[in-house]
Amino acid sequence: MTEVRDRVLVIDCVEYDHIDVDASLWLSEGHETQFNSEIDGRDILRANFKKGVLRLQATSYVGVIPINDRVVVRVKPRVPIANLTRMVRDTGHNVLALATLDREYSGRGTADDWAMDIYTDALLDYVDELLDAGLLRAYERREGEGHFPHGRIDVTRTMQRFAARGVPNKAAYSWFERTVDTPANRCVKAAMDVIHGHLSKTRSKPRKGDRAKLARLAGHFHAFEEVAEDPDYRFLDDPQVLGLIPLPDPRSYYRPVLDLSIVILQGVGIALELGGSDVRLRSLLIDTNKLFENFVRVSLAKHAATNGWPAEVVDGNTDAGRIDLYDVPNPLPAPFGTPMAALASRDPGKAQPDVVLKTLDSSFPLIAEVKNTIHGMNADTDTLPERGEVEQAVTYALRYDLPFTLLIHPWIKGTKGLVYVGRVRSVDVYDYRLDLSSDAGVDAALADMASVVAGLAGLDVTQAPTSG
Repeated sequence: MTEVRDRVLVIDCVEYDHIDVDASLWLSEGHETQFNSEIDGRDILRANFKKGVLRLQATSYVGVIPINDRVVVRVKPRVPIANLTRMVRDTGHNVLALATLDREYSGRGTADDWAMDIYTDALLDYVDELLDAGLLRAYERREGEGHFPHGRIDVTRTMQRFAARGVPNKAAYSWFERTVDTPANRCVKAAMDVIHGHLSKTRSKPRKGDRAKLARLAGHFHAFEEVAEDPDYRFLDDPQVLGLIPLPDPRSYYRPVLDLSIVILQGVGIALELGGSDVRLRSLLIDTNKLFENFVRVSLAKHAATNGWPAEVVDGNTDAGRIDLYDVPNPLPAPFGTPMAALASRDPGKAQPDVVLKTLDSSFPLIAEVKNTIHGMNADTDTLPERGEVEQAVTYALRYDLPFTLLIHPWIKGTKGLVYVGRVRSVDVYDYRLDLSSDAGVDAALADMASVVAGLAGLDVTQAPTSG
């Protein structure tokens, strides 16, 4: 779907779709791409030829992507994922926040550390903008009594308090005073207090950047020192804070920070799916390839710990799971009479499966490759996995001395669960199609996947677990 909003072209597509947008909107006269600086140089959009026409193509990043000030692309996942937010939350997966575009999100569930980290960055940026544009001030009525009145004389009170008692040289009076101590500012300050608590809480591992954020927050508190604290959150009854009545036009920039402050104070989480109107944040992009891999691995690790597997689930991209890809034989081969030096003696390479099961004796009963690719979407029957994926998985199985290998894909159509693909010489190839299309069925699908993995690995759960 394509639409035009305020002279900005908005295009909807799914991952890896080619995007129909005139090249003049994203190419200069010198045939250089005109992408905003935050996506330029990243593998978020690709320019390539299709049927002789230069076109843009989305990649694995989903979310709202501002190409430039004329074109915005909304990319959705190509596989049915019921709860993208859960996957990000469970894995602690990093998201890419684009400062060049804000978008609206829905609130959902309870704010955990992941959501609070996003809220922290957003609130700090919003308060910077408030201080640059000016804090909201309001005129509040003040009253006084004395020998030197100013403002407006309150005749009735003056007569009652002084004239009737024969005091001719004192008066009661009132005046209006501009103040930053308003419900809106009290709301923002209360949200800053919550963020301060989030940044200050004790953690097993200090997080990079928290000190700088605390220092930045301290400067914000200084700017709000004339704003009173309201521990009872009475400002949440104010119709202007709640958005029931509009803010003054010159102070309309307060709306996003007030919405965000309310979400923070209510402890509401964030839903990453497209659509919503509860809070406005930077556009958050998610690399679904890495997310799917992390989600599978983290889910298997949780099942291993919970069910006492005698093996731990590790990442083959780390030292705990990877091994050398090449051996250097002794003696070296000499096909022409003279032994040939092996490049692997200097660099043996690495075999790095996405998922590795490792036992106490450091053996490896199973390796798996996790691929967020689709196959069979337009076919009437189940189709083979991509050949390159099979070749990689079989190579790793041979290197780990296993008689089988496992691929894990997101289900999109056809058979769910475990599929036997076939045998490549001595290696049996299995493919597990994980169904994430139903939020209610995700836990059952993950439990089934874990049971299949444990069965293929031949794990005996009565042995001593390695984790948990």
